Amino acid sequence: MSNLESSPLIPKRVTTTNQRIHNVLVQILTLVWFLCLPLRTVVGAVLWTFSFFFWRPFVAVFTRTPFAGMLARFVERNTWVVILFFALPASYVFDMFFTIRNWYVRSFLAAPKLHDQRVREVQAQVRRWNEEGRQKPMCTARPGWLTMSTRSSTFKDDCSRISVNLHDIIEVDTERQIVKVEPLVDMGQITAHLVPMGWSLAIMVEMEDLTVGGLLMGVGLEVNSHIYGLMFETVERFEVVLGDGSLVTCSRTENPDLFHALPMSHGTLGFLVSAEMRIIPCKPYMHLTYEPCHSLDEMSDKVTKYCESDNPPPFLEVTVYSKETSVIMLGEFADVTTPEQRAKINSVNYWWKPWFYKHVAKFLETGPSDEYIPLRHYFHRHTRSIFWKLEELIPFGNHPIYRYLLGWLGAPKIAFLKLFTHTPEVRRKVAESAVYQDIIVPISTIRESIILFHEEFEFYPLLFYPVKLFYKAPGCEGLIRNPKHVKEGTNPPWEMYFDLGVYGIPGPVQRGEPWDAAKANRAMEKFARDNTGMQLMYADTWQTQEEFEEMFDHTLYRKCREKYNAIGAFPEIWDKVKPQDQR
Repeated sequence: MSNLESSPLIPKRVTTTNQRIHNVLVQILTLVWFLCLPLRTVVGAVLWTFSFFFWRPFVAVFTRTPFAGMLARFVERNTWVVILFFALPASYVFDMFFTIRNWYVRSFLAAPKLHDQRVREVQAQVRRWNEEGRQKPMCTARPGWLTMSTRSSTFKDDCSRISVNLHDIIEVDTERQIVKVEPLVDMGQITAHLVPMGWSLAIMVEMEDLTVGGLLMGVGLEVNSHIYGLMFETVERFEVVLGDGSLVTCSRTENPDLFHALPMSHGTLGFLVSAEMRIIPCKPYMHLTYEPCHSLDEMSDKVTKYCESDNPPPFLEVTVYSKETSVIMLGEFADVTTPEQRAKINSVNYWWKPWFYKHVAKFLETGPSDEYIPLRHYFHRHTRSIFWKLEELIPFGNHPIYRYLLGWLGAPKIAFLKLFTHTPEVRRKVAESAVYQDIIVPISTIRESIILFHEEFEFYPLLFYPVKLFYKAPGCEGLIRNPKHVKEGTNPPWEMYFDLGVYGIPGPVQRGEPWDAAKANRAMEKFARDNTGMQLMYADTWQTQEEFEEMFDHTLYRKCREKYNAIGAFPEIWDKVKPQDQR
Protein backbone atom coordinates (compact mmCIF):
# COMPACT_ATOMS: atom_id res chain seq x y z
CA MET A 1 0.00 0.00 0.00
CA SER A 2 1.58 3.27 -1.10
CA ASN A 3 1.83 6.16 1.31
CA LEU A 4 1.73 8.62 -1.54
CA GLU A 5 -1.58 10.01 -0.34
CA SER A 6 0.05 11.06 2.91
CA SER A 7 2.79 12.96 1.13
CA PRO A 8 2.51 16.71 1.69
CA LEU A 9 3.89 17.35 -1.77
CA ILE A 10 2.48 14.86 -4.27
CA PRO A 11 -1.15 13.73 -4.09
CA LYS A 12 -1.87 10.30 -5.49
CA ARG A 13 -5.11 11.51 -7.04
CA VAL A 14 -6.11 14.99 -8.00
CA THR A 15 -8.84 16.11 -5.64
CA THR A 16 -12.03 17.60 -7.05
CA THR A 17 -11.18 21.01 -5.57
CA ASN A 18 -7.68 20.99 -6.99
CA GLN A 19 -8.98 19.86 -10.37
CA ARG A 20 -11.44 22.75 -10.41
CA ILE A 21 -8.70 25.22 -9.46
CA HIS A 22 -6.48 23.78 -12.18
CA ASN A 23 -9.25 24.07 -14.77
CA VAL A 24 -9.98 27.68 -13.80
CA LEU A 25 -6.29 28.57 -14.02
CA VAL A 26 -6.03 26.95 -17.44
CA GLN A 27 -9.05 28.90 -18.67
CA ILE A 28 -7.67 32.19 -17.32
CA LEU A 29 -4.25 31.61 -18.87
CA THR A 30 -5.85 30.61 -22.18
CA LEU A 31 -7.91 33.81 -22.18
CA VAL A 32 -4.85 35.93 -21.37
CA TRP A 33 -2.92 34.14 -24.12
CA PHE A 34 -5.51 34.99 -26.78
CA LEU A 35 -6.07 38.54 -25.52
CA CYS A 36 -2.33 39.12 -25.85
CA LEU A 37 -2.23 37.69 -29.38
CA PRO A 38 -2.13 41.10 -31.13
CA LEU A 39 0.60 42.31 -28.78
CA ARG A 40 2.59 39.11 -29.27
CA THR A 41 2.28 39.48 -33.04
CA VAL A 42 3.56 43.06 -32.96
CA VAL A 43 6.42 42.25 -30.58
CA GLY A 44 7.38 39.22 -32.65
CA ALA A 45 7.41 41.25 -35.86
CA VAL A 46 9.55 43.96 -34.26
CA LEU A 47 12.04 41.45 -32.88
CA TRP A 48 12.26 39.61 -36.21
CA THR A 49 12.81 42.88 -38.08
CA PHE A 50 15.48 43.99 -35.62
CA SER A 51 17.22 40.61 -35.81
CA PHE A 52 17.12 40.34 -39.61
CA PHE A 53 17.99 43.90 -40.59
CA PHE A 54 20.18 45.05 -37.70
CA TRP A 55 21.46 42.40 -35.29
CA ARG A 56 22.58 39.73 -37.77
CA PRO A 57 24.41 42.19 -40.05
CA PHE A 58 26.01 43.79 -37.00
CA VAL A 59 27.25 40.43 -35.67
CA ALA A 60 28.53 39.43 -39.12
CA VAL A 61 30.57 42.64 -39.38
CA PHE A 62 31.66 42.72 -35.73
CA THR A 63 33.10 39.20 -35.78
CA ARG A 64 35.49 40.29 -38.54
CA THR A 65 36.88 43.22 -36.57
CA PRO A 66 39.72 43.22 -34.01
CA PHE A 67 37.14 44.17 -31.37
CA ALA A 68 35.64 40.67 -31.47
CA GLY A 69 38.93 39.14 -30.41
CA MET A 70 39.39 41.78 -27.74
CA LEU A 71 35.92 41.04 -26.35
CA ALA A 72 36.59 37.29 -26.35
CA ARG A 73 39.89 37.79 -24.52
CA PHE A 74 38.23 40.08 -22.00
CA VAL A 75 35.57 37.44 -21.26
CA GLU A 76 38.22 34.72 -20.95
CA ARG A 77 40.30 36.78 -18.51
CA ASN A 78 37.37 38.20 -16.55
CA THR A 79 34.99 35.28 -16.33
CA TRP A 80 33.63 36.63 -13.05
CA VAL A 81 32.05 39.57 -14.91
CA VAL A 82 30.01 37.23 -17.12
CA ILE A 83 29.11 35.05 -14.15
CA LEU A 84 28.11 37.94 -11.92
CA PHE A 85 25.99 39.80 -14.45
CA PHE A 86 24.62 36.95 -16.58
CA ALA A 87 25.06 33.42 -15.18
CA LEU A 88 24.04 34.24 -11.60
CA PRO A 89 20.81 36.12 -12.46
CA ALA A 90 19.88 33.50 -15.06
CA SER A 91 20.46 30.73 -12.50
CA TYR A 92 18.29 32.51 -9.95
CA VAL A 93 15.41 33.00 -12.40
CA PHE A 94 15.74 29.39 -13.58
CA ASP A 95 15.51 28.13 -9.99
CA MET A 96 12.48 30.30 -9.28
CA PHE A 97 10.70 29.07 -12.40
CA PHE A 98 11.22 25.40 -11.58
CA THR A 99 10.29 25.92 -7.94
CA ILE A 100 6.94 27.36 -9.01
CA ARG A 101 6.50 24.78 -11.75
CA ASN A 102 7.19 21.84 -9.42
CA TRP A 103 4.86 23.24 -6.76
CA TYR A 104 2.11 23.62 -9.35
CA VAL A 105 2.50 20.07 -10.67
CA ARG A 106 2.57 18.62 -7.16
CA SER A 107 -0.45 20.65 -6.07
CA PHE A 108 -2.80 20.41 -9.04
CA LEU A 109 -1.77 17.60 -11.36
CA ALA A 110 -1.67 13.82 -11.03
CA ALA A 111 1.98 12.87 -11.50
CA PRO A 112 1.40 9.13 -12.14
CA LYS A 113 -1.15 9.83 -14.87
CA LEU A 114 1.09 12.45 -16.47
CA HIS A 115 4.00 10.01 -16.34
CA ASP A 116 2.20 7.37 -18.37
CA GLN A 117 1.17 9.95 -20.93
CA ARG A 118 4.68 11.36 -21.29
CA VAL A 119 6.20 7.89 -21.63
CA ARG A 120 3.79 7.17 -24.49
CA GLU A 121 5.01 10.37 -26.14
CA VAL A 122 8.60 9.13 -25.91
CA GLN A 123 7.56 5.79 -27.38
CA ALA A 124 5.74 7.53 -30.23
CA GLN A 125 8.87 9.52 -31.10
CA VAL A 126 11.00 6.37 -31.14
CA ARG A 127 8.50 4.50 -33.32
CA ARG A 128 8.36 7.44 -35.71
CA TRP A 129 12.17 7.36 -35.89
CA ASN A 130 11.97 3.68 -36.85
CA GLU A 131 9.32 4.37 -39.49
CA GLU A 132 11.45 7.12 -41.01
CA GLY A 133 14.30 4.73 -41.69
CA ARG A 134 16.55 4.82 -38.59
CA GLN A 135 18.91 7.18 -40.39
CA LYS A 136 20.92 8.37 -37.36
CA PRO A 137 21.24 6.96 -33.84
CA MET A 138 19.05 8.52 -31.17
CA CYS A 139 19.89 10.57 -28.12
CA THR A 140 17.90 12.79 -25.79
CA ALA A 141 17.05 16.29 -26.99
CA ARG A 142 18.39 17.83 -23.78
CA PRO A 143 21.00 20.44 -24.77
CA GLY A 144 24.58 19.59 -23.87
CA TRP A 145 25.00 22.79 -21.89
CA LEU A 146 22.21 21.72 -19.52
CA THR A 147 24.15 18.69 -18.28
CA MET A 148 26.53 18.75 -15.32
CA SER A 149 29.26 17.05 -17.34
CA THR A 150 32.42 19.03 -18.02
CA ARG A 151 32.73 17.27 -21.37
CA SER A 152 31.63 18.98 -24.57
CA SER A 153 28.71 16.89 -25.85
CA THR A 154 29.09 17.36 -29.60
CA PHE A 155 27.97 13.79 -30.33
CA LYS A 156 24.38 15.06 -30.32
CA ASP A 157 25.08 16.86 -33.60
CA ASP A 158 25.14 13.46 -35.31
CA CYS A 159 22.04 12.03 -33.62
CA SER A 160 18.27 12.16 -33.94
CA ARG A 161 17.07 13.93 -30.82
CA ILE A 162 14.19 12.51 -28.80
CA SER A 163 12.43 14.69 -26.25
CA VAL A 164 12.38 12.94 -22.87
CA ASN A 165 10.63 15.57 -20.78
CA LEU A 166 10.34 13.70 -17.49
CA HIS A 167 10.92 15.90 -14.43
CA ASP A 168 8.66 14.56 -11.68
CA ILE A 169 8.55 12.41 -8.58
CA ILE A 170 5.88 9.81 -9.29
CA GLU A 171 5.33 7.93 -6.06
CA VAL A 172 6.62 7.52 -2.53
CA ASP A 173 5.95 4.21 -0.83
CA THR A 174 7.20 4.32 2.75
CA GLU A 175 6.06 0.77 3.50
CA ARG A 176 8.23 -0.68 0.74
CA GLN A 177 10.77 2.12 1.35
CA ILE A 178 10.78 3.03 -2.33
CA VAL A 179 10.54 6.28 -4.27
CA LYS A 180 9.70 6.17 -7.98
CA VAL A 181 11.12 9.07 -9.95
CA GLU A 182 11.55 10.25 -13.51
CA PRO A 183 15.08 10.68 -14.88
CA LEU A 184 15.24 14.50 -14.84
CA VAL A 185 14.29 14.77 -11.18
CA ASP A 186 17.24 16.41 -9.46
CA MET A 187 18.65 16.02 -5.98
CA GLY A 188 17.22 19.34 -4.83
CA GLN A 189 13.70 18.21 -5.72
CA ILE A 190 14.18 14.94 -3.90
CA THR A 191 15.44 16.42 -0.64
CA ALA A 192 12.70 19.08 -0.69
CA HIS A 193 10.16 16.28 -1.01
CA LEU A 194 11.53 13.49 1.17
CA VAL A 195 13.28 15.22 4.08
CA PRO A 196 10.08 16.85 5.46
CA MET A 197 8.53 13.37 5.41
CA GLY A 198 11.44 11.96 7.43
CA TRP A 199 13.00 10.05 4.54
CA SER A 200 16.07 10.24 2.35
CA LEU A 201 17.47 8.43 -0.64
CA ALA A 202 19.80 5.69 0.52
CA ILE A 203 22.48 7.49 -1.51
CA MET A 204 21.72 11.22 -1.43
CA VAL A 205 24.16 13.01 -3.73
CA GLU A 206 25.12 16.52 -2.63
CA MET A 207 24.87 18.75 -5.72
CA GLU A 208 21.27 19.95 -6.12
CA ASP A 209 21.27 20.02 -9.93
CA LEU A 210 22.46 16.46 -10.47
CA THR A 211 19.66 14.37 -11.96
CA VAL A 212 18.63 10.81 -11.23
CA GLY A 213 19.15 9.83 -14.86
CA GLY A 214 22.65 11.25 -14.98
CA LEU A 215 23.65 9.62 -11.71
CA LEU A 216 22.29 6.18 -12.66
CA MET A 217 23.23 6.07 -16.33
CA GLY A 218 26.55 7.68 -15.39
CA VAL A 219 27.70 7.17 -11.82
CA GLY A 220 26.62 8.51 -8.44
CA LEU A 221 28.13 8.11 -4.99
CA GLU A 222 28.07 9.87 -1.65
CA VAL A 223 29.56 9.92 1.81
CA ASN A 224 27.63 6.80 2.83
CA SER A 225 28.73 4.81 -0.22
CA HIS A 226 31.11 2.92 2.07
CA ILE A 227 27.92 1.23 3.29
CA TYR A 228 25.57 1.14 0.29
CA GLY A 229 28.00 1.22 -2.63
CA LEU A 230 27.40 3.22 -5.79
CA MET A 231 24.01 4.80 -6.31
CA PHE A 232 22.76 2.20 -8.79
CA GLU A 233 23.07 -0.46 -6.08
CA THR A 234 20.05 1.15 -4.40
CA VAL A 235 17.82 0.82 -7.49
CA GLU A 236 15.09 -1.81 -7.38
CA ARG A 237 13.62 -1.34 -10.84
CA PHE A 238 14.28 0.54 -14.08
CA GLU A 239 11.68 1.45 -16.69
CA VAL A 240 13.21 1.86 -20.16
CA VAL A 241 12.04 2.66 -23.69
CA LEU A 242 14.04 0.50 -26.10
CA GLY A 243 15.20 1.23 -29.62
CA ASP A 244 12.05 -0.28 -31.16
CA GLY A 245 9.76 1.88 -29.03
CA SER A 246 8.75 -0.87 -26.63
CA LEU A 247 8.58 -0.21 -22.89
CA VAL A 248 10.31 -2.71 -20.60
CA THR A 249 10.94 -2.92 -16.89
CA CYS A 250 13.97 -4.63 -15.43
CA SER A 251 15.05 -5.61 -11.95
CA ARG A 252 17.26 -8.20 -10.30
CA THR A 253 14.68 -10.85 -11.25
CA GLU A 254 13.03 -9.40 -14.38
CA ASN A 255 15.31 -8.89 -17.40
CA PRO A 256 18.28 -9.05 -15.00
CA ASP A 257 20.86 -8.77 -17.79
CA LEU A 258 19.52 -5.36 -18.82
CA PHE A 259 19.22 -4.33 -15.17
CA HIS A 260 22.92 -4.95 -14.56
CA ALA A 261 24.06 -3.52 -17.91
CA LEU A 262 22.22 -0.19 -17.63
CA PRO A 263 24.32 1.56 -14.93
CA MET A 264 27.09 3.68 -16.49
CA SER A 265 25.79 2.90 -19.99
CA HIS A 266 25.20 6.63 -20.64
CA GLY A 267 21.84 6.13 -22.30
CA THR A 268 23.17 3.80 -25.00
CA LEU A 269 20.83 0.87 -24.25
CA GLY A 270 17.56 2.77 -24.13
CA PHE A 271 15.82 5.84 -22.75
CA LEU A 272 15.41 5.67 -18.98
CA VAL A 273 11.90 6.86 -18.11
CA SER A 274 11.70 5.97 -14.42
CA ALA A 275 13.59 4.33 -11.58
CA GLU A 276 12.46 2.89 -8.27
CA MET A 277 15.07 3.64 -5.61
CA ARG A 278 15.44 2.67 -1.97
CA ILE A 279 14.82 5.29 0.70
CA ILE A 280 15.85 5.23 4.35
CA PRO A 281 14.41 6.92 7.45
CA CYS A 282 16.23 10.07 8.48
CA LYS A 283 16.18 12.66 11.25
CA PRO A 284 16.14 16.47 11.05
CA TYR A 285 19.86 16.96 11.66
CA MET A 286 23.23 15.53 10.78
CA HIS A 287 25.55 15.25 13.76
CA LEU A 288 28.96 15.87 12.21
CA THR A 289 32.25 15.23 13.99
CA TYR A 290 35.46 16.75 12.62
CA GLU A 291 38.80 14.98 13.04
CA PRO A 292 41.78 16.91 11.64
CA CYS A 293 44.76 14.88 10.46
CA HIS A 294 48.28 16.24 10.07
CA SER A 295 49.90 13.42 8.17
CA LEU A 296 48.95 11.28 5.21
CA ASP A 297 49.61 8.10 7.15
CA GLU A 298 47.33 9.23 9.99
CA MET A 299 44.46 9.92 7.60
CA SER A 300 44.99 6.69 5.67
CA ASP A 301 45.06 4.56 8.81
CA LYS A 302 41.98 6.20 10.35
CA VAL A 303 39.87 6.06 7.20
CA THR A 304 40.75 2.43 6.52
CA LYS A 305 39.91 1.51 10.10
CA TYR A 306 36.57 3.33 9.99
CA CYS A 307 35.54 1.88 6.62
CA GLU A 308 36.39 -1.73 7.31
CA SER A 309 35.12 -1.91 10.88
CA ASP A 310 32.10 -4.04 11.74
CA ASN A 311 30.23 -0.90 12.78
CA PRO A 312 31.33 1.89 10.44
CA PRO A 313 30.09 5.48 10.86
CA PRO A 314 26.94 6.02 8.76
CA PHE A 315 28.52 8.95 6.88
CA LEU A 316 32.22 9.41 6.17
CA GLU A 317 33.94 12.10 4.13
CA VAL A 318 37.45 13.49 3.91
CA THR A 319 38.56 16.83 2.54
CA VAL A 320 42.28 16.78 1.73
CA TYR A 321 43.89 20.23 2.06
CA SER A 322 47.50 19.27 1.28
CA LYS A 323 49.57 16.15 0.85
CA GLU A 324 49.81 15.83 4.63
CA THR A 325 46.75 17.63 6.03
CA SER A 326 43.09 16.68 5.85
CA VAL A 327 39.88 16.69 7.87
CA ILE A 328 37.83 13.53 8.37
CA MET A 329 34.10 14.10 8.85
CA LEU A 330 31.97 11.45 10.57
CA GLY A 331 28.21 11.87 10.46
CA GLU A 332 25.00 10.32 11.72
CA PHE A 333 21.34 11.32 11.63
CA ALA A 334 20.30 13.04 14.85
CA ASP A 335 17.56 14.84 16.74
CA VAL A 336 18.36 18.04 18.61
CA THR A 337 16.65 18.08 21.99
CA THR A 338 18.96 19.59 24.60
CA PRO A 339 20.19 23.18 25.03
CA GLU A 340 23.76 21.95 24.56
CA GLN A 341 22.84 20.40 21.21
CA ARG A 342 20.88 23.45 20.07
CA ALA A 343 23.91 25.62 20.82
CA LYS A 344 25.85 23.56 18.27
CA ILE A 345 23.40 23.96 15.38
CA ASN A 346 25.10 25.35 12.28
CA SER A 347 22.95 26.01 9.21
CA VAL A 348 25.90 25.92 6.84
CA ASN A 349 23.96 26.66 3.65
CA TYR A 350 22.56 30.05 4.56
CA TRP A 351 23.83 32.46 1.96
CA TRP A 352 25.76 34.62 4.42
CA LYS A 353 27.69 31.64 5.80
CA PRO A 354 31.28 30.80 4.74
CA TRP A 355 31.58 28.13 2.10
CA PHE A 356 31.50 24.70 3.68
CA TYR A 357 35.02 23.60 2.75
CA LYS A 358 36.40 26.87 4.13
CA HIS A 359 34.48 26.25 7.34
CA VAL A 360 35.91 22.72 7.59
CA ALA A 361 39.48 23.94 7.02
CA LYS A 362 39.46 25.91 10.27
CA PHE A 363 39.44 22.65 12.26
CA LEU A 364 43.02 22.06 11.13
CA GLU A 365 43.85 24.98 13.42
CA THR A 366 41.25 24.66 16.17
CA GLY A 367 41.29 20.88 16.56
CA PRO A 368 38.52 18.25 16.76
CA SER A 369 34.94 19.44 17.13
CA ASP A 370 31.35 18.57 16.35
CA GLU A 371 28.12 20.32 15.37
CA TYR A 372 24.54 19.69 14.25
CA ILE A 373 23.66 20.65 10.68
CA PRO A 374 20.04 20.78 9.42
CA LEU A 375 19.73 17.84 7.08
CA ARG A 376 19.01 19.64 3.79
CA HIS A 377 21.86 22.03 4.55
CA TYR A 378 24.14 19.05 5.02
CA PHE A 379 22.98 17.17 1.94
CA HIS A 380 23.69 20.21 -0.26
CA ARG A 381 26.70 21.53 1.64
CA HIS A 382 28.87 21.80 -1.49
CA THR A 383 26.28 23.37 -3.80
CA ARG A 384 26.89 27.02 -2.90
CA SER A 385 30.60 26.85 -3.73
CA ILE A 386 30.32 24.10 -6.41
CA PHE A 387 32.71 22.18 -4.15
CA TRP A 388 35.61 24.67 -4.45
CA LYS A 389 35.32 25.72 -8.08
CA LEU A 390 33.49 28.98 -7.36
CA GLU A 391 36.62 30.47 -5.79
CA GLU A 392 38.32 30.06 -9.15
CA LEU A 393 35.43 31.75 -10.96
CA ILE A 394 34.62 34.47 -8.41
CA PRO A 395 37.80 34.91 -6.33
CA PHE A 396 36.02 37.20 -3.86
CA GLY A 397 32.94 34.96 -3.59
CA ASN A 398 33.64 33.92 0.01
CA HIS A 399 34.32 37.45 1.20
CA PRO A 400 31.77 38.52 3.83
CA ILE A 401 30.76 41.61 1.83
CA TYR A 402 29.95 39.51 -1.24
CA ARG A 403 28.17 36.86 0.81
CA TYR A 404 25.94 39.36 2.59
CA LEU A 405 25.18 41.48 -0.48
CA LEU A 406 24.92 38.89 -3.27
CA GLY A 407 25.10 35.48 -1.62
CA TRP A 408 21.30 35.21 -1.77
CA LEU A 409 21.60 34.70 -5.54
CA GLY A 410 23.13 31.31 -4.82
CA ALA A 411 25.72 29.59 -6.96
CA PRO A 412 25.68 29.85 -10.74
CA LYS A 413 24.40 26.68 -12.32
CA ILE A 414 26.98 24.60 -14.15
CA ALA A 415 24.66 24.69 -17.16
CA PHE A 416 24.76 28.48 -17.33
CA LEU A 417 28.51 28.58 -16.74
CA LYS A 418 28.89 26.38 -19.80
CA LEU A 419 26.38 28.42 -21.79
CA PHE A 420 27.79 31.86 -20.99
CA THR A 421 31.52 31.24 -20.57
CA HIS A 422 32.54 28.12 -22.51
CA THR A 423 33.50 29.52 -25.88
CA PRO A 424 35.54 27.10 -28.03
CA GLU A 425 38.71 28.94 -27.02
CA VAL A 426 37.83 28.76 -23.33
CA ARG A 427 36.94 25.10 -23.72
CA ARG A 428 40.35 24.37 -25.25
CA LYS A 429 42.15 26.30 -22.51
CA VAL A 430 40.20 24.51 -19.78
CA ALA A 431 41.28 21.14 -21.15
CA GLU A 432 44.91 22.26 -21.30
CA SER A 433 45.21 24.25 -18.08
CA ALA A 434 42.67 22.87 -15.60
CA VAL A 435 41.67 19.47 -14.28
CA TYR A 436 38.24 18.11 -13.36
CA GLN A 437 38.61 14.40 -12.71
CA ASP A 438 37.59 11.62 -10.34
CA ILE A 439 38.96 8.12 -10.07
CA ILE A 440 37.75 5.23 -7.94
CA VAL A 441 40.55 2.95 -6.73
CA PRO A 442 41.08 0.46 -3.86
CA ILE A 443 41.40 1.92 -0.39
CA SER A 444 44.74 0.14 -0.07
CA THR A 445 46.14 2.75 -2.49
CA ILE A 446 45.31 5.89 -0.48
CA ARG A 447 48.92 6.92 -0.01
CA GLU A 448 49.97 6.21 -3.61
CA SER A 449 46.89 7.97 -5.01
CA ILE A 450 47.37 11.21 -3.11
CA ILE A 451 51.08 11.29 -3.88
CA LEU A 452 50.26 10.75 -7.57
CA PHE A 453 47.70 13.57 -7.54
CA HIS A 454 50.21 15.81 -5.78
CA GLU A 455 52.91 15.09 -8.34
CA GLU A 456 50.67 15.39 -11.40
CA PHE A 457 48.20 18.12 -10.38
CA GLU A 458 49.39 19.78 -7.15
CA PHE A 459 45.94 21.17 -6.50
CA TYR A 460 43.96 21.20 -3.26
CA PRO A 461 41.46 20.57 -1.76
CA LEU A 462 40.81 17.05 -2.96
CA LEU A 463 37.51 15.25 -2.53
CA PHE A 464 37.71 11.85 -0.83
CA TYR A 465 34.65 9.56 -0.52
CA PRO A 466 35.05 5.89 0.46
CA VAL A 467 32.88 3.55 -1.62
CA LYS A 468 32.11 -0.14 -1.39
CA LEU A 469 32.27 -2.10 -4.67
CA PHE A 470 30.38 -5.39 -4.68
CA TYR A 471 31.51 -8.54 -6.44
CA LYS A 472 28.95 -9.55 -9.08
CA ALA A 473 28.05 -13.14 -9.88
CA PRO A 474 28.71 -14.50 -13.39
CA GLY A 475 26.22 -13.07 -15.87
CA CYS A 476 25.59 -10.02 -13.68
CA GLU A 477 28.87 -8.20 -14.25
CA GLY A 478 28.10 -4.76 -15.59
CA LEU A 479 30.57 -2.23 -16.91
CA ILE A 480 32.43 -2.02 -13.60
CA ARG A 481 34.98 -4.79 -13.31
CA ASN A 482 34.77 -7.04 -10.28
CA PRO A 483 37.10 -6.16 -7.40
CA LYS A 484 40.03 -8.54 -7.04
CA HIS A 485 40.57 -8.49 -3.27
CA VAL A 486 37.19 -8.88 -1.60
CA LYS A 487 37.04 -8.84 2.18
CA GLU A 488 36.81 -12.30 3.67
CA GLY A 489 33.52 -13.31 5.24
CA THR A 490 31.42 -10.64 3.52
CA ASN A 491 28.09 -11.54 1.93
CA PRO A 492 27.65 -10.24 -0.69
CA PRO A 493 31.41 -10.03 -1.22
CA TRP A 494 32.89 -6.53 -1.44
CA GLU A 495 36.11 -4.58 -1.47
CA MET A 496 36.48 -1.04 -0.14
CA TYR A 497 37.48 1.58 -2.70
CA PHE A 498 37.44 5.37 -2.59
CA ASP A 499 36.69 8.22 -4.95
CA LEU A 500 39.43 10.83 -5.24
CA GLY A 501 38.38 14.01 -7.02
CA VAL A 502 40.38 17.01 -8.18
CA TYR A 503 38.67 20.14 -9.53
CA GLY A 504 40.70 23.22 -10.33
CA ILE A 505 43.84 24.78 -11.79
CA PRO A 506 47.01 22.75 -11.15
CA GLY A 507 49.79 24.33 -9.11
CA PRO A 508 52.25 24.65 -12.02
CA VAL A 509 49.66 26.54 -14.09
CA GLN A 510 48.93 28.89 -11.18
CA ARG A 511 52.66 29.64 -10.92
CA GLY A 512 53.00 30.19 -14.67
CA GLU A 513 55.05 27.03 -15.14
CA PRO A 514 54.65 24.43 -17.92
CA TRP A 515 52.13 21.67 -17.27
CA ASP A 516 51.42 18.77 -19.60
CA ALA A 517 47.69 18.02 -19.31
CA ALA A 518 47.85 14.90 -21.46
CA LYS A 519 50.75 13.41 -19.50
CA ALA A 520 49.16 14.13 -16.11
CA ASN A 521 45.72 12.84 -17.01
CA ARG A 522 47.06 9.74 -18.72
CA ALA A 523 49.18 8.95 -15.67
CA MET A 524 46.05 9.16 -13.52
CA GLU A 525 44.07 6.96 -15.92
CA LYS A 526 46.84 4.35 -16.08
CA PHE A 527 47.01 4.26 -12.29
CA ALA A 528 43.26 3.56 -12.17
CA ARG A 529 43.49 0.80 -14.79
CA ASP A 530 46.48 -0.83 -13.11
CA ASN A 531 44.58 -1.00 -9.82
CA THR A 532 41.28 -2.35 -11.21
CA GLY A 533 39.82 1.10 -10.75
CA MET A 534 37.97 3.47 -13.01
CA GLN A 535 37.66 7.05 -14.12
CA LEU A 536 34.31 8.81 -13.77
CA MET A 537 33.18 9.63 -17.27
CA TYR A 538 31.47 12.97 -16.64
CA ALA A 539 34.91 14.42 -17.40
CA ASP A 540 37.26 14.38 -20.35
CA THR A 541 39.11 11.16 -20.96
CA TRP A 542 42.55 10.97 -22.50
CA GLN A 543 42.39 7.22 -23.02
CA THR A 544 42.32 5.33 -26.28
CA GLN A 545 39.32 3.13 -26.99
CA GLU A 546 41.40 0.04 -26.19
CA GLU A 547 42.40 1.48 -22.82
CA PHE A 548 38.80 2.50 -22.14
CA GLU A 549 37.58 -1.05 -22.77
CA GLU A 550 40.36 -2.37 -20.56
CA MET A 551 39.05 -0.16 -17.76
CA PHE A 552 35.36 -1.04 -18.28
CA ASP A 553 33.99 -4.52 -18.98
CA HIS A 554 31.88 -4.38 -22.16
CA THR A 555 30.92 -8.08 -22.24
CA LEU A 556 27.39 -7.91 -20.84
CA TYR A 557 26.87 -4.45 -22.30
CA ARG A 558 27.51 -5.67 -25.85
CA LYS A 559 25.22 -8.67 -25.39
CA CYS A 560 22.44 -6.35 -24.25
CA ARG A 561 23.09 -3.96 -27.13
CA GLU A 562 22.26 -6.80 -29.49
CA LYS A 563 19.45 -8.38 -27.50
CA TYR A 564 17.54 -5.17 -26.75
CA ASN A 565 17.66 -3.50 -30.19
CA ALA A 566 20.25 -0.87 -29.25
CA ILE A 567 22.66 -1.42 -32.16
CA GLY A 568 22.04 1.34 -34.67
CA ALA A 569 19.46 2.90 -32.38
CA PHE A 570 21.89 4.45 -29.88
CA PRO A 571 25.57 5.40 -30.00
CA GLU A 572 28.10 3.24 -28.18
CA ILE A 573 29.44 4.58 -24.89
CA TRP A 574 32.78 5.37 -26.51
CA ASP A 575 31.05 7.51 -29.13
CA LYS A 576 29.73 9.67 -26.29
CA VAL A 577 32.80 9.96 -24.08
CA LYS A 578 35.75 9.81 -26.47
CA PRO A 579 38.13 12.78 -26.65
CA GLN A 580 37.00 15.77 -28.66
CA ASP A 581 39.71 15.36 -31.31
CA GLN A 582 38.45 11.84 -32.08
CA ARG A 583 34.86 12.88 -32.85
